[in-house]
Amino acid sequence: MRLTRTLLAAAMLHVGIAAHAQNFTGQYVNMIVNYSAGGPTDIEARIVGQFLPKYLPGVRGVVVRNVGGAGGNIGVNQLGASTDSDRFNIGFFTWDPVDQLIQNKSLRVRYNDLKFVAAFKQASLVYARRDTPPGLTRSADVAKARLIKAGALSPSNHATVRQRLALDLLGVHYETIPGYRGLRDIELAVHQGDLQMANNSVPGWVATVKPEMADKGIVLPVFQYDYEMPDGKAGRSPDLPDVPSFSEVFKDIKGPTAVPSGERWETLRLLSRIMNSMYRTVFMPPNAPLAAVEEMRGAFDKLSRDPEFIASYQKIIQTKPRMVVGATGDTIIQELGKVPASTVNFLRDYVDK
Repeated sequence: MRLTRTLLAAAMLHVGIAAHAQNFTGQYVNMIVNYSAGGPTDIEARIVGQFLPKYLPGVRGVVVRNVGGAGGNIGVNQLGASTDSDRFNIGFFTWDPVDQLIQNKSLRVRYNDLKFVAAFKQASLVYARRDTPPGLTRSADVAKARLIKAGALSPSNHATVRQRLALDLLGVHYETIPGYRGLRDIELAVHQGDLQMANNSVPGWVATVKPEMADKGIVLPVFQYDYEMPDGKAGRSPDLPDVPSFSEVFKDIKGPTAVPSGERWETLRLLSRIMNSMYRTVFMPPNAPLAAVEEMRGAFDKLSRDPEFIASYQKIIQTKPRMVVGATGDTIIQELGKVPASTVNFLRDYVDK
């Protein structure tokens, strides 16, 4: 009798696992990318979309849909408003916690309401044209520039805010030119000389900016945002070993014993910690079944260890995919609600300027 009950329990467990592992059978998974085609977010999304079906039993395929606009918020809103028939969709985003912190009206859904699946760790950097008057030969020269026109997406975009905070701290004379639809558009403006400065993540830098402009001597990598090392200290990302950190450039400009401080510095550190830990994010809609979310998390966990995927990603992006799956990412998202009110108020005022 005991053996019978054991076998029955095992059989039921097997059925449960099989059902749990077939949520996507016979379906296409729509992957909403919140920036335009050809940009760094899109490039990574398509690599993921190529290999993800391997770990979703019975799925018919992954269809990438680019839904750009409003600094990426239109795509996020679309995922948040998914109907019952869209509950198995996923979003592959360059997310923007600043919009949630300042309660930007263009973001109609909170990231906390979406179902977190996975994220990719990535460093970011700022680059500038070498012919910016009177000329840039090294990073510290940006402080001597008469005026730098810095390209940006929306005024509240995390990249725009971080770029402004960093330039203010360095004492750079600059003008922010916002309103570009995507980073690729900004890159083109820099290439044509309409802008002198921009920022990008490692994939965008490696895929387009470096070969098209840096290797040809058009632009100089000015600094990367301080990257938190395993020991808790700030330094250079292993993916950008030849690009100085913000703190290094700060000391080069202000003096070897100078240390940044104040609200601008604390806010820059906060945003850099968040974005370096989770730059690209993968979510499912609020109405996604829990079993489907767990299956999708499992698929990304397997993907993170797939040698073929890692090799393909590394060949195109020139870095290893450093992935965060499940609970770790959830913790970071929940911490958005714990940011001090003083920092949130400072951010709102800073963006309004």
